[in-house]
Amino acid sequence: MDKVDTNHMNMINTVIQFNDDNASATSGIPAFTTALNDVKTKTILIDAFDQIATGTTKGVTTDTNLLRKAMSDLAFKCAAATFAYATAANNNTLKAEVNYTRNALDRLRKEEVDDICQTIHDRANTNFGNVQNYGIVANDITNLQTSITLYRNSSQDPRQKRISISDAKSQIKTLIRQIIDTDFKGLMDKMALTLQLTNSSFVNKYFQAREILDLGTTHTKLRGTVTSNGIDPVVNADVILYTAASATIAYQTKSDTDGKFSINLIIPNLDYDLKITATGFQDYNEPTVHFSPGEEVNRDVVLSPI
Repeated sequence: MDKVDTNHMNMINTVIQFNDDNASATSGIPAFTTALNDVKTKTILIDAFDQIATGTTKGVTTDTNLLRKAMSDLAFKCAAATFAYATAANNNTLKAEVNYTRNALDRLRKEEVDDICQTIHDRANTNFGNVQNYGIVANDITNLQTSITLYRNSSQDPRQKRISISDAKSQIKTLIRQIIDTDFKGLMDKMALTLQLTNSSFVNKYFQAREILDLGTTHTKLRGTVTSNGIDPVVNADVILYTAASATIAYQTKSDTDGKFSINLIIPNLDYDLKITATGFQDYNEPTVHFSPGEEVNRDVVLSPI
């Protein structure tokens, strides 16, 4: 990411964290939660594109499960709107093609879920002139296709062409602009202002979080390796950052075939508890790891066999 994108992402992640920490303030506004969840889905896509743009994935993203969740969330949203239109139009064929609950999408085998999501995308896109009246916008359909593409790339689907670095950088800018213009300015900022009379403290702090701070060209990240003896890599170790002194997972990834791992776009000026686990090894625990703005924290961890 360039400096502008990095600053925007630090702001976006700060807003997400603030609202997660103060969820009770907006609990009476369901549409606020919906918009916030849309932002979280888009940040998953942004992180995947950033890994491609920076060449940290070796062609395979470490966040396949997160990408599947993002894809399924978007597919369910598009399916629900298309199903509603099909019901109103008495189009039983279309209803059958998009009749998937969120749980049904989760139960699909990994080899078929992207095909089902592709069908949902295609039907929503074909009928968008009518479907847009039932709760989705054009960006939802576009982002669904984006998530399908990323998921197939992460799964090394031979049908999917690789995403170029230039395309990844362009998609990052597009998604960031969607979050700021649509989710923040168009929705969440306006809904936050409805609380001005009843919870001015929340509103003031919300807009403080919305300020874009110049944190430099380097975003806050965690890098490292996991080995069994300082040499042999431990593959697929779970690397988890918890919000300090809690059981809340803030970030999670896995080590690759070289034992390397990376977590980007970490919200700075906060403390996290680091835990690394792998089958057959004792857990590694490190409490209160602090991340300063723009800092790259490195950890080379040697796990002991059980």
